[in-house]
Amino acid sequence: MVVFVTSACEHLEDPDWANIDGPVLIAGDVHDVPGITEICRQLPWDAMGTVILEAAARIQVRHIDVPDGVSVRWLMRSDGLETRARGERLGRAVHGWCVEWTCAEPQTQWTVWLGPHTPPRVAQMARSLLNVGTPPA
Repeated sequence: MVVFVTSACEHLEDPDWANIDGPVLIAGDVHDVPGITEICRQLPWDAMGTVILEAAARIQVRHIDVPDGVSVRWLMRSDGLETRARGERLGRAVHGWCVEWTCAEPQTQWTVWLGPHTPPRVAQMARSLLNVGTPPA
């Protein structure tokens, strides 16, 4: 499952990343790193936004080259004392980003891409916050 959303329209194909406009959120599970790395290679030099990845352990963290205006955040499911459910930390981070950018004044165009390994509940929550429907079955 890949979700691509720009403003309040959902698309089933990736955008023209080289000509993306507005802030971007690219998020997924550690298994989405190859696809996310390829997307980041295509971003324009002046892109701005956030890449958020969730991993089970620090050993899974990889360097991802991004434009200067794009930050990369790795979220660990385990902090050594407690292990969170898959998607819990990613869901909270995606929620925060969606709320921040969809409430921005003045209204701005934004793009959200969730990797195919993103837990379905995270994608459903993002669709709800971004006010877009579910994709066709």
